[in-house]
Amino acid sequence: MNQSAGTGKWGAKFLQRPIVETIVKAVLTGIFILSLFLNLLFILIIAIGGILAGGGARGYTPEGYRKVYTDSGFPVIKARRVEEIAVIRIDGVITEESYRGGLFGYQENLLSGVKKRLNIIKKDPGIRGVILVIDSPGGSVTASDVLYQTIWKFKEETHLPVVTLMKEVAASGGYYVAAASDYIVAYPTTITGSIGVIMYNFNIKKLLDRFGVEYIAIKTGEHKDAVSPFKPVDRREVAWMQSIADAMLEQFIEAVDRGRENLTAKDVRKLANGQVFIARDALERGLIDEIGYFEDAIRVVSERAGLSAPVTVEFEQRWSLRNLIGRAMTIVPESFFRRTLIEEMEMGIQSGRENPFYFYYLWEGGIYQYR
Repeated sequence: MNQSAGTGKWGAKFLQRPIVETIVKAVLTGIFILSLFLNLLFILIIAIGGILAGGGARGYTPEGYRKVYTDSGFPVIKARRVEEIAVIRIDGVITEESYRGGLFGYQENLLSGVKKRLNIIKKDPGIRGVILVIDSPGGSVTASDVLYQTIWKFKEETHLPVVTLMKEVAASGGYYVAAASDYIVAYPTTITGSIGVIMYNFNIKKLLDRFGVEYIAIKTGEHKDAVSPFKPVDRREVAWMQSIADAMLEQFIEAVDRGRENLTAKDVRKLANGQVFIARDALERGLIDEIGYFEDAIRVVSERAGLSAPVTVEFEQRWSLRNLIGRAMTIVPESFFRRTLIEEMEMGIQSGRENPFYFYYLWEGGIYQYR
């Protein structure tokens, strides 16, 4: 009986062995095929990247951009006419970040990209005006101001007309930047305004106390850890932060007052409560000059520059392996690889140089479409 039972167990193990081996072989084969596929894909990407980045070097500026003639935003065959209007797009949250985390999450540095394009335009005698196409809920105080000053300096150096075309949203820092232009056109459905400052903060002292977690700060001054989320709220520190926000609001008001000849500082201050407006209400309040579309922006630039039949041009960044992979990976949901800047701020997590405790010219209600 014992021998028979032993034989039965051995037989069962023997019968199971081929199944295990089959499963292992199938898994290993799958891994090998997947590895082979990924290697071939990587080689293909390198080859395409080499063709696009290296092979297409002709026509690129030293900054790595190529002039592309466009019609309603789409590339067209190079035009023969010499009257050109450059289009520069300012999309998304205004930041100095080149990308927001992740292995494949490449995004061109918005601030650097605008600066480089403006520098190229300065050297191009064929370009007679600029259209800034803004679709942004704003961004960091510093990045918004640097962009504003960059555009203002460009106007002083070139004397070229600069017209802003607002799309879905041009609020807070987006409006701050638009105020540097000579004329503002907005779509009928544009949301703009939101003149104000915001700083994200939270306090978890009571939560720490509940779990017996003690906060210890080694510091060289009483207020070195001002507005820390780990200690009790100090109303004096909150008042200091509020005074800083108020000073930054005054800077916002001065920037709009400087750029909008039809508005006084007093007018702007009345509007500086963070409220947003649809285009018709913004027009009534003098925040914009006209409700229209891309063709209207072209018309305004043409009138100011004395152009009869201009064509529009954009400056396309040279393709590289890095942004080729980054663009290719846009078919994968963004959340699979990284959190966005907005999600980082919402969770109170520092992301590179972006910090939730910074001050922002940002309309929070408009940031969710830019995830």
